[in-house]
Formats: sequence, structure tokens, C-alpha cells
Amino acid sequence: MPIKRLEDIEREKAEERREKFKKQITEDAREVIEGVIGGPRRDKKKNKVLDIFWGILKVILFVFLFIFMVNFVLANIWLLKFFLRELFGVG
Repeated sequence: MPIKRLEDIEREKAEERREKFKKQITEDAREVIEGVIGGPRRDKKKNKVLDIFWGILKVILFVFLFIFMVNFVLANIWLLKFFLRELFGVG
């Protein structure tokens, strides 16, 4: 274990003080911003039916996007094969 010099200990203490000061400033700034904005914008009490609707809608949109991407890739492969066959007689 290396020997700690007085300068090392002082440097560590200065870093700890600086980190503590940063944390305090961050907390103060957050409190000021929340005071200006007015705190949290929404309550946790939401409409459960609306949440379920948005969840189902997100799943459906994801499925359609996935199907579209797969279709796009497969169509490009088919077109490449088609044009190679028609233009060059390959395949």
C-alpha cells in the first residue's frame, strides 16, 4: 500500500469539498427550477383506460413497423433477383 503524503490527503479533501459543493448547487438549482415551473406537471393519478389504449396502440404500431421493414428488405431482394435474371440471364 503506497504511503499517503500530506499533499495527497489535502487534494482528496479538496475534491470531496468540491463534489459536496457541486451537489449542493445542483440541488439548489433544481429547487429554483421546480419553483419557477411549478413543480411536477402531472399527478400520478392517470386514466387507466387511456394508458391501456396507448400501450395497445404502441404495440400495434411496432408490429406494423416491423412488418413494413421485413417486407421492404424482402422486396429489395426479390427485385435484385428479378433484374439480374432479366438483364443478365443469371439465376
